[in-house]
Amino acid sequence: FRSVRTPGMDGHIHVIWKDMVLTMDGPEAWAQILLEAGISDEAEVLDTVRQRDDLTFALFEGTCKVLAMPMDDALRAFGRHFVSFTLRSGNGAFL
Repeated sequence: FRSVRTPGMDGHIHVIWKDMVLTMDGPEAWAQILLEAGISDEAEVLDTVRQRDDLTFALFEGTCKVLAMPMDDALRAFGRHFVSFTLRSGNGAFL
């Protein structure tokens, strides 16, 4: 996978997604998700540039498979985690 090097915040979604997975199931699950998504370089997926949609979907789908969680449930959990993460990191203005 290659990131698209244009300005944007979209890459922050991957950072917050990783935080959610680590909170829910730990680093081993995150490592499995990266493998499932075909991502060999974690640094690239955590780069906070605008990321391609197929990379984001690969992470989401990998998470659902590894955590045995339906996509709807994963996205709802992410929504809750996103709000919590944003408030904890002092970025409540984004909400």
